Order: sequence, then C-alpha cells, then structure tokens
Amino acid sequence: APGARDLDAAVARLGDVLKQGVPLRRYLEDLYATTCPACLRPAVADHFVWDREQEAPVAKSLHCPACNWDGRAAVDEDDRARLAETPAQGMHYHYVLDRVGARLPEDIKRARLEPLLQLYSPRNLYALAELTIRVESLIPEAKLRRTLGAILLDCLDLCSSMTPASTRSGRRRGLSRPGRFLERNVWYAFEEAVTRFQSSIRPPILGLAGTLDAYHASPEECVGMMGTGLVRELPRALPPRGVRLILTSPPPLNSAAWVLSYFWGAWLLGAKVVAPLRPLLRQRTPDPRWYARVMAGSFRNLAPLLRDDGHLVLILSDQRPAVLEALLLAAGRARLGITAVVQRGTVARRGADYRLDLVPALSQAATPSPAALDEQIRQATTQVAAETIRTRGEPTGWLTLHAAILGSLAGRGFLVRALGSEGEGVSPLDLVAEQVKAGLEDPRFVRLPAGNGGDLWWLAMPSGMETPLCDRVERIAEQVLREMSTVTEADFVRAVYTQLPGVWAPEADLVTICMRALSRETVPGKWQLRPEDLPGARQAESQSIVEGLLLLGERLGFETAPWLPFQVAWFEGKQVRAVFSVRRRAAVGETLALGEQLAGARPYLVIPGGRAALVSYKLAHNPLWQGLADEEGWRFIKYRHVRQLVAQPDVDQYTLQTIVGLDPIVEKEQAQLALF
Repeated sequence: APGARDLDAAVARLGDVLKQGVPLRRYLEDLYATTCPACLRPAVADHFVWDREQEAPVAKSLHCPACNWDGRAAVDEDDRARLAETPAQGMHYHYVLDRVGARLPEDIKRARLEPLLQLYSPRNLYALAELTIRVESLIPEAKLRRTLGAILLDCLDLCSSMTPASTRSGRRRGLSRPGRFLERNVWYAFEEAVTRFQSSIRPPILGLAGTLDAYHASPEECVGMMGTGLVRELPRALPPRGVRLILTSPPPLNSAAWVLSYFWGAWLLGAKVVAPLRPLLRQRTPDPRWYARVMAGSFRNLAPLLRDDGHLVLILSDQRPAVLEALLLAAGRARLGITAVVQRGTVARRGADYRLDLVPALSQAATPSPAALDEQIRQATTQVAAETIRTRGEPTGWLTLHAAILGSLAGRGFLVRALGSEGEGVSPLDLVAEQVKAGLEDPRFVRLPAGNGGDLWWLAMPSGMETPLCDRVERIAEQVLREMSTVTEADFVRAVYTQLPGVWAPEADLVTICMRALSRETVPGKWQLRPEDLPGARQAESQSIVEGLLLLGERLGFETAPWLPFQVAWFEGKQVRAVFSVRRRAAVGETLALGEQLAGARPYLVIPGGRAALVSYKLAHNPLWQGLADEEGWRFIKYRHVRQLVAQPDVDQYTLQTIVGLDPIVEKEQAQLALF
C-alpha cells in the first residue's frame, strides 16, 4: 500500500480538481446541499433516509456548521427539488452501464445489470461515476490507483440502497432494499473510507512476503507469502509437494455476492478484466452442486502443492450449512482428506463460522451398493449426533450437529463413496442430506424448541453426559483471565477456543458474555478479571452473603440455619419456607439438580450481579433448565441486593420482594412478584 502522505496527496488532488469551475470536493458535497432546520442557513447532509414504497427521501441527517445543530429532520420541498436536478438515466448512468456491460448480450444487460444500477440513487450513481472517472484520469501511479480502487469499492458497498436506515436491522442478504435505507453523501463516505483504509494498515509480518515474486526473490528471509492471487496460477509458480500450509477463504455460496463481484469489478477495473466472472451473472439461485464442482477444480490445483504433512485450511465466515456440504464434497472429489471440521455459530446470524482442515489423502475404497451406503450414513449420523450431545452435555443445535456429522462422514469416506450415486442420476448432496435427516429423526433423540425459533436435539434416555459446555466455558474463561492478567478480546477468545476444540467449540455469544461477566475494560481494548472475582475475594463475599441471608431471615421472623445441600434455610416451625443456594458462579445446572431436596420450600439461587446475564443466557439456551426452573419455582437474587437489604434499618416482606429476580423490582420502577 502507498504511504499515508502519498494517499493524502492523491485524495487532495482529486478533491481540488475543478468541476464546472468549483473543486470536485465542493461540487459533490453540493449534490447533498440542504437547509438547517434550526437556523435556516445552508448546510450539507451527511445522508438522506429513503422510503422504499415512496421511492423518495423522507428525512435528512446533518450537522450545521453555523449553529452547531446536529440531528435528523424531515426533508422539505427544496430537498426534493435538488434531488430532481440529477437525471435518473443521464450520461453517468450510461457510462457505467457501457463499462460494466461491454460485450454482454442485451438481455443480460437488461435482466442483470440494469437492476444493479437501480441500487443507487441518481445522485449517488453520478457521484460514484465521477470519482471513478477522476481516479483513472488523474492518478497515473499503479499502486495509488489500486488503493483508491479498494476505497471506491468500500463506497460502492456503503453508498448503495442496501444499507438499512436502522442499525438494528442488520445488513440484508441478497439484493433487496430494506423498507427504509440510507443515501449517503458520497464524498463524505469517500473520506471516511480513506480514514478506515489508513487505520487498517499494519506493519508487514516478519517473514511473510506480500507477493509470490517477493517470496521467490528472498527465499532465505521469507518463509511464506500472504496476499491475493489466482489459484489456477499457483501450480506454475510453486514446486509440487513443497507447501506446508495453505490458508484461504473460499468464495461464498451466494448469487448476490457473485453478481456484485462481477458488477463492482467491472465498474472499477473494466469488463475485460473480470470477464472470467461473466458466467456468474446467469446464476440466479445458489447451486451447491455447481459450487462443489467448481471448488473441486480449485482443490485439484492446490492438492499437488502440499507436502505429505501439509494442510489446506479453509476459513468460512457467516456461511450456510450448504457451503460446508459442498466444500466437503469438493474435497472428496479432489482426493483430499478431512482431519477437522470446527463450527462456531452465533445467535445474531443465520450462518456460522467454519474451519476446515484438509490434508493429502490416500485413495478411497471402492463404492459399495447404494442400499448399504444409505444405511451406513444413517447409522453414522445417529452415532455421531449422540456422541456430540453427550460430549457437550447439553441440548445441541442443528449447526453444531450438522458440522460434526458432515465432518465425520467426510473423514470416514462416506462423501467420496456417495459420489458413485451421480451415475444413477442422484445428487450426492441430496443423498447425504436425506440420510442425515433420517438419522436425526431416530427415536433416540427428542427435539426441543430453541429461543431463536430453531430446534435443539437431546437424548430420549440421557446417560454418560459430560459437564454442560456452558459451565465449562465459564470456568475456562475465569481461568484464562486469571492466567493472562491483562488481555485483549481477540486474545481472550483465542485462548478459550484453544481449550475447546472441535465439537466442544461454544457459541461466540457465550464466550463474549463470559468475558463481559468476569472482566472489566481497564483501558480501551484491554480487559482484566474483576477484583471481586479473585478466588479469595469471592469466597469471603459468598460467606458474607450467607451471613446476611441468615440475618435477614431472623429479622423477618424466621428461624434460620444452614441446611445442606443449601447454604441457608428459613424455617417456620418445622416447615422449611425458603432455601438459598449461594454460588459464586452461574451454576444453573448444579443448582437445579438439588430440586429433589426442596421439601416444598421456595428455592433461591443467589449469584454475583455480574453473572446475571450469564444465568439468563444459560436458561434461554437450555429449555430443559428453563422448564425445570419454572416448574420448581426457582427465583434469583443478586449479591449486591442482599447487602443493600441488610443495610436497611427496616425490612419487611415487600422490601424483600424488590430484590428478587435477574431484573428485580429494585432496578426498575414498577413490578409485582410474590416471595412466597
């Protein structure tokens, strides 16, 4: 990448070039000129909010330099009139269409490219095209042009109508526009993209070349290369059986991404450069079988480069399970073996993150009869699913089971053997999917509703269960924070996942919640274990909470005493009215296991306040625990509220009610919750 000074100079050159007698910077800003709603002076909008049904802007966001007003206001007639000054299909529209559609049939232009141009408002299309023209005409240096091309690519993404007006909506998949979307000020977006690019620049990694030419030029200094390139060119540039590790991220199985790859590539580089991507324009729906064939070709180019002990590691982010299936099938076609498939999902996304470790493989056994293969896949599915559930010790979701099953089937050669069904007109992917579905419908499993609308799998007759994974994650997180003293979030996540490989890999959200529950940010980006979570401090605090509960019970007129396995019990005569399990961790499973010893008492789990979000997560992601907690009437109290109540001079049943719950009355103005 060019130096920061060279990039700043190039941006200044672009901004200062004259357009109709004024600097381009000001000309493009004036496309978004508006009036401040507070002082009625001229201003420039940061963005406009468009309504999809009205096909027009309905609001504007701006900062007024005259009166310092900052906010969002409704558009006025002048705003709508200024928008109309830019024709919908003017010269710049046809410039871009001719650029991206060169040598393409007219039907493809109309059906695939013109709708993509409609993703931009007329003035955003105008501004983006103007910047493209100016970069090509004013910046002769190849390195600077490549960098500015990457910055413009960022703008092509952010300045489209696919960006929702509400950050809570999240980015949509596909090419549809949200109900309300942003029309960003292109020049402002360009300047922000420059800043983002400069902040992303990191010093070169010692020992890694940026290009293959640099790698070959310094074999003693460079142990590898990290950069971009074409897979089909690697066999001509690297010797066979000489590479120890290839780390790469495959293209997504996403027709919208494919079309945008061609469209944005042709916009910035010209249609000739991206001509190999033209077939993607005809892929209207993702086809896993086609994807598997294409990726098999790439793997066949890479496989001969690997040493006998080499690895091809694939990194996938936010991808659908169909991508995993297709890649594993492609690996089988290329005679690559699978040593590991790791899945890491997150509640906020529909996809998952995957890591695939592929190695040179021996030839597979001959294909057995289809009937035998069906049964073997079904039996293997049931076996792997049951083992995964026992290993994790808790109800398990589809993404986790699917990755474990597919990884096992691929590692045992079932996917390669399924390729034999192609000659009979049966898709290997369909064959495997049908048998996996049948295996998970075995009566040995029960399906439970998950909070995110999906399902969880559990065993009808559970036995041999390991400690629930969520409890193991909490303990490991605490151990990591103790050992590492001060840690970044990335280092923390890496340390946790290092101790939980393969099927033990937890949801990303759980790891984040554990970090937030156990640590505090001492300086930006640096986290430390909370002082109160140090072993000695928590033990002393737990004991003081026990003493406080004993005292509160006496002040309320109960007899109090420890009553194993509970730390505190309140008695009314010989009847046990309430029992308290005082824990320093979010020990939901351990506490619910005490249900048979309640003897009719109302049960309470008393926890540090910092663990409340973790308790909520565990209950929300384990319907068995949530159902048991509801059935037995478990209530929750935070440590700090016990201390507050002990310090109050007067305590009665109502004041006690206010501290009960993970979101108790004392933390909000109005609620009703009975203690007994």
